[in-house]
Amino acid sequence: MRILLIGEYSRLHNSLKEGLVALGHEVILLSDGDGFKNYPSDMSIKPTFLNNKLLNIPRQAIFRITGFDILKMERALRFYFLIKKLKGFDVVQLINEAPIQTVKKIEGHLLTKIFKQNKKVFLLSCGADFISVKFMLDRKPRYSVLNPYFDNPES
Repeated sequence: MRILLIGEYSRLHNSLKEGLVALGHEVILLSDGDGFKNYPSDMSIKPTFLNNKLLNIPRQAIFRITGFDILKMERALRFYFLIKKLKGFDVVQLINEAPIQTVKKIEGHLLTKIFKQNKKVFLLSCGADFISVKFMLDRKPRYSVLNPYFDNPES
């Protein structure tokens, strides 16, 4: 079975890949290495051009003025150039709702391409992403990691 894992969270996809490969599956891991942790991946979307010491100063100036991190655009561009290689997989698993970590509209466009050119896509909910936390704060699941907070809000 051909499996594509997109994104990384505390080495979860790396560990999953090791197990799936041991079971005889063909697995490709595409990620940015989970930021500073630099976990290995088969295909990288880690921003390197805009993340060097020389370009980091203008990057931070742009961020302070506009509130927008241009690293998100480099990450999206790197993913876009890999999209032709990301087709024909039996299973695609996304680490969370924003595995590419770029602008929402661009992320949606890139993920739509992935959905169209592969068979099955699954979504994990790793980390404390806004959607997951809001879902728990609205008390929609019967049990969650926020139950102790709801049971004893004074402490």
